[in-house]
Amino acid sequence: MTNDTQNSVLLTTFSTGKKLLRVIYHNDKIVWDNQKSSSEQYTLPLENIISVKQNYLASGHPAEDQQLDPYRFTIHYAERPKGAKWVYKKIVLKHTEQIQILSWVKTLNFHLKNFINRPKHILLFVNPFGGKKNAMQIYEKYGKPLFSIAGMEVTVNVSQRKDQIKDFLIHHSLDMFDSVACVGGDGTVSELFNGLVLRECKKHGVNADDMDQVLPKPKLPIGIIPGGSTDTIAYCIHGTTDPTTAVLQIIFGDKLGLDLVSVYDENSLLRLFASVFSYGYLGDVAYHSDRLRWMGPHRYDYSGFKKLVSNKGYTGQLAIYSDQPKVTKEICHESCDKCLSNKNSKCDNLSCHWEIFEGKFFMVSAANISCACSRSPKGIAPYSHLGDGLVHLVLVKHTSFINNIRLLLRLSSKNSSVEDLPFVKTHCAREFCFRALEGASKWNSDGEIQPQTNIRAKVRCQLLTIFSRGSPKESEIDKVKCCAF
Repeated sequence: MTNDTQNSVLLTTFSTGKKLLRVIYHNDKIVWDNQKSSSEQYTLPLENIISVKQNYLASGHPAEDQQLDPYRFTIHYAERPKGAKWVYKKIVLKHTEQIQILSWVKTLNFHLKNFINRPKHILLFVNPFGGKKNAMQIYEKYGKPLFSIAGMEVTVNVSQRKDQIKDFLIHHSLDMFDSVACVGGDGTVSELFNGLVLRECKKHGVNADDMDQVLPKPKLPIGIIPGGSTDTIAYCIHGTTDPTTAVLQIIFGDKLGLDLVSVYDENSLLRLFASVFSYGYLGDVAYHSDRLRWMGPHRYDYSGFKKLVSNKGYTGQLAIYSDQPKVTKEICHESCDKCLSNKNSKCDNLSCHWEIFEGKFFMVSAANISCACSRSPKGIAPYSHLGDGLVHLVLVKHTSFINNIRLLLRLSSKNSSVEDLPFVKTHCAREFCFRALEGASKWNSDGEIQPQTNIRAKVRCQLLTIFSRGSPKESEIDKVKCCAF
């Protein structure tokens, strides 16, 4: 904002209900307090305001045109009282002088226009088949009302089949939109960003199947509203699976860079993933549970227990390309220095070298984010960052059934992580290759099955731009089941 707009000052006493409030606007903040008790003071940063609107008079007949109320206006805003959840609130202010109402509405809206990064025309995909099959209800209840209050134009596209979102993004014009979003689970989010990246490759003539090519960064930022069974990506980005929080992150327009990992076989690009690409146990769970979708989210519990008891191991060889193989014990959170330092970087480093690991594994997981959720407060890779250009490879040796139980207990613990276990090792990588030596499992990519066993993968530093202010340093864990480790 310019110095002139920052120097605006408003001071008025309004009534709200039966109370009198002294309200001050200065330095991009609104402060109000009860005249009788200044200790009950509330500060509202301008960046947390959704919209400011003059009220309408009550209409005596449905056919009558609505008329503006000259003596009342409403401030629609959001706050995060504690933990990770944001909540929507509003305050209606009344004054006997019309000029006071007009002055406040005009001034605040003038300042709000300076938030030029806030989306105005959004293309929203809804997957009605994922998770509990309530994505449309989530949009109607949480998304539609808030987007309307924010004055956003939303075009809703309801997907009817697998890969429809990806195909739409690749082949249709998006010129009229300044952002895209989805309501769905991790698989829906995966379709969204895979489609956007392949669209850019097609547009710029980039061969996506060539691992050495620099993949073009999609121009449109994306919003993620959780509506699936797992919602791990949304949880790690926002710190919660609360739909209201996710919608507000889109409205605010603040952005973060998110790494993606591109996965190849010997001939072509298979997919990009954002959360976890897991072989062995989680791959088996995904493959088995996919045939039990009629069970809903409980299919993961059933399949997870069944595969845990079978305790199957897979022999394989893993090659890791990295310049810093050791994990730095630093949690990713809002305004993360590690991610911010890579914002305009390609994350290239000439000091990388290859290291080979071979053995029999219960599970091999490439975690692009922590994969934290309500069932696993720290996630399988607690020190993985959203945008540091590194993927964390979590290697779980094939041991005993008891050790598998210990693994799951650590994953569900708030105070300890899987890295404390002697049969679990974590390595950082910018690229990696995996080759099965004996037996074969499936790969689990953001909840979707990837049948190719032998793969190569490369981190694409902050390839995606997402709407979020980040996860708070200390967040309360929502009581929402979202992972099946």
